[in-house]
Amino acid sequence: MTPFDFRFQKILDLKENEKDVAQIQMADAIKQQEEGHRRNEAIYHKISDAERLQEEKQQKGVPIAELRMLENYIQQVQRQLVYSNDELAHLQKHVMKTQSQLTKKAQEEKTWGNLKQQKQDLFNERNKVAEQNYFDELASARFHRTAQSNLAERW
Repeated sequence: MTPFDFRFQKILDLKENEKDVAQIQMADAIKQQEEGHRRNEAIYHKISDAERLQEEKQQKGVPIAELRMLENYIQQVQRQLVYSNDELAHLQKHVMKTQSQLTKKAQEEKTWGNLKQQKQDLFNERNKVAEQNYFDELASARFHRTAQSNLAERW
């Protein structure tokens, strides 16, 4: 009996490798998105800390120049927040794109894997039928030999 040989195995291997690469890219994109969320959160904390400090200083009665400097700092950090939000939106789009690519690659790999399984099943079924035919032929030949020897013994 010959072993099963899937003639599209190289294509299946390629599709599996492409899916693996897509999984790595997806993991990287998610990692970048998580880092973006952490940066965003840090900026939010900076803003809230600066606003709290500004409130405390206003209640203590510090010079107006110091309050203006603090207000400028808060505005600068708010601009960082706007930039960070834009970057986060871009990272979200990137995650969605890599997820779409991963889904596509996984589907392609599954399609080729299913084709291989179908070919393997067909190969196994044909081998099973051929093996059964072989054993049927052996049994039939044995029956004929036994019948002939029994017939020869009777004469």
